[in-house]
Amino acid sequence: MTLLHSILENVKNSEGEAFVYDEKAIEEAIENRNNEKSNIAIKVLSVFGGFMAALAFLGFLFVLGIYDSASAMLVMGMLFLAGAIALNKFFDRIIIDTFSISVYGIGLALVIFGMADMGMDEDVITLVVIGIAIISLLIAQTYMLSFLSVVTIAVGVMVLIFSNDSYNLLHAYVFVYTLALACCFLGEGWFLATNKKLAKLYGPIRIGLIISLLMGLIALGKRDLVPEAHGYIWLSSLPIALCILYLVYDIIGVLGITQTRTKVLIYALSVAVLVPTILAPSIAGAILILLLSFRVNYKTGMVIGIVALVYFVSQYYYDLNFTLLTKSIILLCSGVAFLFFYLFISKKTNP
Repeated sequence: MTLLHSILENVKNSEGEAFVYDEKAIEEAIENRNNEKSNIAIKVLSVFGGFMAALAFLGFLFVLGIYDSASAMLVMGMLFLAGAIALNKFFDRIIIDTFSISVYGIGLALVIFGMADMGMDEDVITLVVIGIAIISLLIAQTYMLSFLSVVTIAVGVMVLIFSNDSYNLLHAYVFVYTLALACCFLGEGWFLATNKKLAKLYGPIRIGLIISLLMGLIALGKRDLVPEAHGYIWLSSLPIALCILYLVYDIIGVLGITQTRTKVLIYALSVAVLVPTILAPSIAGAILILLLSFRVNYKTGMVIGIVALVYFVSQYYYDLNFTLLTKSIILLCSGVAFLFFYLFISKKTNP
């Protein structure tokens, strides 16, 4: 009897005869997921090789003079995109999957260059690219292309914000992606159980949302990049802090903590950790990613969250327009709050 069969039988015994399952389909899904994780190196090498081959082909097109015609670039780019989507749609092999990503990227570049040569407005070009990414996400539901599409949409939104000098909209960007990421993590069961196609897209959408949120947080962390947005920097900190507090509430319920005094202490420590991040939403965002990943045991997200937290703390220390003493006091207080939080959790989990 396999471990999976034993787990499914235990669930069936607890849920009753109404609980039905397809063990073979579950085993295939687990195997496919493990293959995606174990073939990362092969995918990276395949993308590199495919990219080099595509560049050689573009060189051939350059010799033919395709870059002298905006229409030719646009048509060729659309053909590249259609070919990449078709390969991802009808073939489920690693080499073809990763090669098609390179073809997709080059096709997207040709479309952008073609529209730019035609004198189209920058915002229109960006909206077209976002539209292509959305269509790609809906049609070709493979891991790498779906991830690339999610990130492309986020990049397109960022380009619209910066090209129109609407830096304060970065707060709206962070709000939307914070909410989307929290819903994605906390609603994992719903996403996986509702629809087979949605379940297949869940993995790439999740990591894509993490990267998309980090892009907004990095932009907010650069004072010289978006100076106007820093006048209302707390606007980005507020939704992140609320999500973290809700996550703390959720974890308290999972751990079965019922004592009012203990709950109050946990919330007090949480607020003590979050208060110093009011002027640094990037740090709070990294903490949110880390906690969400810990909540669902998503190891990749935890690694990204730790790296992001280290980077944003360093950025916070060097970029803030405070004196060295003030910054040191703020970081010291944050560190003390973290230590108290750690000691409290350790005491509760190891009585």
